[in-house]
Amino acid sequence: MTLIDRLRLRLGGFDALALMAVIGLICGLLAGGSNILFRLFTESSLVLWATDPDTKTDYETMDWLYRLLLPTIGGLIVGILLQQLKPENRQVGVSHVLERMAYHQGHLPPKNAFVQFALGGLTIASGQSVGREGPGIHLGSASASWVGQKLKLPNNSTRILVGCGCAAAISANFNTPLAGVIFAMEIIIMEYAVASFIPIILASVAGAILTRLVFGDGASFDVPSKLDIQSLWEMPYFLLVGFAGGVLASIFIIATRKVRQVSREWPVWLKTTVAGTSVGIIAIGIPQVMGIGYDSVNSALQGELALTILVLALVGKLIATIICSGLSLPGGVIGPALFLGAMLGGVMGNVGGELFPDHASYTGFYAMIGMATVMGAVLQAPLAALMALLELTNNPNIIFPGMFSIVIGNLVVTQLFKQQSFWETQMTDRGLDLRVSPIKQVLRSIGVAGVMSRSMATLNFRSTPDEIQVALKDKPRWVLVMEDEHVTSLMVASDLVRYMMEREEKQREETPKPDSEQKRKVINLLKIPANRQDLVSVNLQATLEEAFDKMEQAKMSAAYVYRITHDGQERIYGVITRDMITDQYVYTHKP
Repeated sequence: MTLIDRLRLRLGGFDALALMAVIGLICGLLAGGSNILFRLFTESSLVLWATDPDTKTDYETMDWLYRLLLPTIGGLIVGILLQQLKPENRQVGVSHVLERMAYHQGHLPPKNAFVQFALGGLTIASGQSVGREGPGIHLGSASASWVGQKLKLPNNSTRILVGCGCAAAISANFNTPLAGVIFAMEIIIMEYAVASFIPIILASVAGAILTRLVFGDGASFDVPSKLDIQSLWEMPYFLLVGFAGGVLASIFIIATRKVRQVSREWPVWLKTTVAGTSVGIIAIGIPQVMGIGYDSVNSALQGELALTILVLALVGKLIATIICSGLSLPGGVIGPALFLGAMLGGVMGNVGGELFPDHASYTGFYAMIGMATVMGAVLQAPLAALMALLELTNNPNIIFPGMFSIVIGNLVVTQLFKQQSFWETQMTDRGLDLRVSPIKQVLRSIGVAGVMSRSMATLNFRSTPDEIQVALKDKPRWVLVMEDEHVTSLMVASDLVRYMMEREEKQREETPKPDSEQKRKVINLLKIPANRQDLVSVNLQATLEEAFDKMEQAKMSAAYVYRITHDGQERIYGVITRDMITDQYVYTHKP
């Protein structure tokens, strides 16, 4: 057995933490690198515009005609290019990653990642109201998935690597390694386990290191220093901030879904052109809606925007993002959610300062709370939002009101408006379901390679006593019965041993025959009395969930585990039964 085969077998179980940590670190470097390249691409002169380093503004100082034409033409170009692709290659973003995790064991196609990089970059660069974090998560996850696929790792390991790529992407975009870990576990992996935590942590750190090497160690936002709650009398007002953030998030999710449903039959190029034109029209009067808008977010955090600008930017960005997301432009929603939250928090801070000047905190404090609240409510990721809030501010004083507001916002979305997260809504509209039973969740995290029995022998269904004796020499537990080089059934080895013993005893009692004649006599293993069962085949990369589903569909209770070698031959590695899968689940949940 080769070294890589031994590694694959180890990665299928629980005892490969050190190995997964090394591979996770490599994936973190690749994912962080892909996100850095994407950011450089969208901010370079290679695309439709370049950020002005002197004014530090993106669009506010541009002529109104340029603000109209840039997103309109950009949307048309992106749509024409998307129209040339097959529908399956147009799937990009976080929802695509979630779909591949739920239905394809984390195997992300490289073609979709290239589409995300090129067309997602053009979308952002042409000033559309989308974010770069969603495309970044796709690129990071695809980079890590590519490693797993190239090494032909077990699918349970590839799923963890996708989480590593996601964590590194979040870390690289925001310089928040802890929030990247929590986001990956909360949204992508959807479970918390030590086997996943360690590699994902290392990947997230790797993404942060690369970002700091290229862009410096500063935070993504200009966070103000005045981040202290002024009075406990503000807590009811933070409840109101959470409620408003939840309502805003619900409006965004519901309206985006309506736009998506209305435009479902439209040609792709028409969708993107309408989206771009809409952004351009809104940007004539409210230029802050164009692009990622982090300059406006920073201004809100510093308390530099007047109440009128905050309200206009909030309403304009909400409408523009609903249209862009509903019409399927290849961009993300995390950035716009942060923008909306900052504007909402700024509005609430201004109003609170006017109404309760003796008890209200700094306006930027409310903007920061609003960012985390709306992000957590839109994505249904409260813990990730809280961790991002802590890391971005580096101030534990903000956690107390932040927790209160974030939880209220999530409750408003889920309990009052009965809405799923933004990405779950996208998948539901396509007839896909992210919900997984606890049993399936456990089985999905374990590979067949870590559970299968390798104590087996293979025999042709017509074998001589000598051949059977050689096969039983190592005392296997199972015997795979072959016919024309194909597995036909599974036999318990002890049944074959008992039959051979009874046969020998019977021969001693009967008239003895020449020894050579006895050895040449062929035994039909399909006709002897034994416990035989039909079985299906599962790939060495499969998880216990895949093996269990395959047995269920075929109405069988056993499978043999194989892999196709480089020369096209089928190599058998072991046997797995339904009882082994059940025992593994019970063992994993042993108190």
